[in-house]
Amino acid sequence: MSIDGRLLVWFRADLRTADNAALAAACQHAGKGVVACFTICPDQWREHDRSGVQVDFVLRTLRELRGSLAALNIPLIVLSVPRFAAVPAALLSLAREHGCQGVYFNREYEVNELRRDAAVAALFERSGLYARGFTDQTLAEPGTVRTLDGKYFTVFSPFKRALYKALERDGVSVLPAPMKQARTGIEAADVPDRLDGFESHVTDAAELWPAGESHAISRLGRFIEQRLAAYKSRRDLPAVDGTSALSPYLVVGAVSPRQCVRAAMDANAGRLDSGGEGAVHWISEVAWREFYKHILVGFPRVCMGRAFKPDTERLVWETSDPLFDAWCRGQTGVPLVDAGMRQMLRTGWMHNRLRMVTAMYLTKDLFIDWRRGERFFMRHLIDGDLGPNNGGWQWSASTGTDAAPYFRIFNPVSQSRRFDPDAAFIKRYVPELDGIDAGESSAIHDPEELPMLLRTRFNYPRPIVDHAKARDRVMAAFKGL
Repeated sequence: MSIDGRLLVWFRADLRTADNAALAAACQHAGKGVVACFTICPDQWREHDRSGVQVDFVLRTLRELRGSLAALNIPLIVLSVPRFAAVPAALLSLAREHGCQGVYFNREYEVNELRRDAAVAALFERSGLYARGFTDQTLAEPGTVRTLDGKYFTVFSPFKRALYKALERDGVSVLPAPMKQARTGIEAADVPDRLDGFESHVTDAAELWPAGESHAISRLGRFIEQRLAAYKSRRDLPAVDGTSALSPYLVVGAVSPRQCVRAAMDANAGRLDSGGEGAVHWISEVAWREFYKHILVGFPRVCMGRAFKPDTERLVWETSDPLFDAWCRGQTGVPLVDAGMRQMLRTGWMHNRLRMVTAMYLTKDLFIDWRRGERFFMRHLIDGDLGPNNGGWQWSASTGTDAAPYFRIFNPVSQSRRFDPDAAFIKRYVPELDGIDAGESSAIHDPEELPMLLRTRFNYPRPIVDHAKARDRVMAAFKGL
């Protein structure tokens, strides 16, 4: 396909030049250059609980992208419209202003985003312009990996087998950055330094999370070289640097899932599901992210605050604001739970093991609605992403796909002793307990083991609920469904 004119590339969660399907196609098809744009929708972002730290990360990544695109003679225009409803008209106006004959974009899969994209495509086509969507956020287009009877998978393991079969058939290829384009003479726009109402709660986010495609690729390379081999044995230990920490970069699209899987396969003799256990396990984690993206399309109710398992909508959750507030602040009296929550408040990110521990504590020990926790995470995480975040919360609450059975309830103290045995992570984020003597070190996981006189030395709360009683409550609630 060749177009004797310009094309507009609409960036969203794909802020990179390499392995960008829409950008690569536009650069190949456009005869008179490419114009790039990004739409900021503050009211819609606020409604979607987008965090200030993530918005800051997006803006910093956009500034890096603007430079990368400029080197390709592609100007980046930033549009600001309050809500998705105004996006189609704004894009059409921009396309007409700069003589673009169509818009290319990479598909997004949440309900509101799907509707927005459909409205954009319909308006462009009614106006006699092209509109094309591409697969980019996922390894396989949602809807193409199904059961033998044509349904969407609801369990991860068979989904993964089918996904791997498709990837082995089609291959996992990565597109290079496109060549320089014809000059357009259009000036790139400034990217705002900040957005009102989206102040970041992480003061050193730029140091913790440097932005941009080049940093994302460097981080991926270091992980593959230094930590991939031991990933399976170290991934659950929050005190060690055992994970890739690439999730913020995947969410904004500074790196693609294809780049991640391809890099792991290259380090694993081209294999997906055999060979080095670290590579196999990490690729499987990327597949989990994929699974939840497909679920958004197959079961759109999860985008609307609904439980995947409809019968669990009958659960009557605890509504205590003081209990929820203690969880939010990392003041539950359970050290590992509090350490995880404080890590998120301080850095905008939480170790995956602790996401499960803290989510299950809220939904099982406190028996508070998973939707409140899901929203709090989205408002504070730099890598907040509806599919994986919702999937993880519903797994923990036993309301979702592949969910933990309702009788599987993490004991947070046992989790602490197993995954933070030396309490190094707890001491980092709960310094109140750092003074526990070596002879009493096991009590740092459960300060209730200390004699009362010793407990009073530490400015740390007593547990806000009794785990055993909470477990009985959950069992009774689920049996009553």
